[in-house]
Amino acid sequence: MTPGSQTDRSRSSRGRRAPGGRGAGLDREQIVEQAIALMDAEGASALTVRRLAGDLGVESAALYWHFASKDELCRAVVDTVGARLRVATVTTGTARERLEHHFAAVRDHWRQHPSVLELSRRYPPSAGGDVARAGLGLLEELGIGPSDTLDSYRSLSWTVTGFVILEQNLESSVHHRRVGRTRWVLAVDDDAHTESSFDTDDLFQTTLTMALDGLERRRERRAPRRQG
Repeated sequence: MTPGSQTDRSRSSRGRRAPGGRGAGLDREQIVEQAIALMDAEGASALTVRRLAGDLGVESAALYWHFASKDELCRAVVDTVGARLRVATVTTGTARERLEHHFAAVRDHWRQHPSVLELSRRYPPSAGGDVARAGLGLLEELGIGPSDTLDSYRSLSWTVTGFVILEQNLESSVHHRRVGRTRWVLAVDDDAHTESSFDTDDLFQTTLTMALDGLERRRERRAPRRQG
C-alpha cells in the first residue's frame, strides 16, 4: 500500500468506529437500500440506527463504520432516491406539454417514496443531474431567457414537491376524509359548517397550469418589443 492510499484510508475512516458483530460484510449501498425499504414500509419515524441495524442483523456500531452519523445516512438516502428520478423523454407535443409531462413524472416519483420526501425537508436533494438539465432545456424551448431558466426551474420544482408534501399530509389531516383513490372531502367545523370535495390529480393539474401560465406571461412581459 502506498503512503498516499494509507492517508486517504485514514481520512475516510476518521471519526468512525470499527464495525461490530456481523457488520464487516455490509457496504453503504446495502444500508441505504434497507433504510429506504424501512421508510417506504413504516414511515420516516421508523428510521433509527438501532432499528436499521437490527433489520440488517448487525450491531449499531457496524453502521457507524460506514456513516459517521445518522445525518450522513439520511443525506445518502435522500440523494439515492433523488438520483433514481427518471423522466422518459417525450419528443412530441409543444414545449409546454412536455414540461407538464416532466413535472407530472417528478410528482409520481416522489409519491412512491413519501417518507423520503418528508426526510428531504431537512436534507434537500440536489437539483442537478440529467432530469434538471432536461427541464432547463424545455424551459429554453418555451422561450425563457438563459438568465431566468434556473430560477424558473427551481420555482416549478419546489411548487411540485411542495404539492406532494401537502398531498401526503392529507392522510393525517383531521379535516380531510378520503372518498376515492385521489378524491377527498374537506369539512371544517365553523358556523357555516362548510364542506367541499376535490380531486388531487385535478388540483395538481390546476396548480401546474397556473404556474406555467404565470411563467409564460412573465416571458411575454420581458420579451423585447419590435420597433415599428
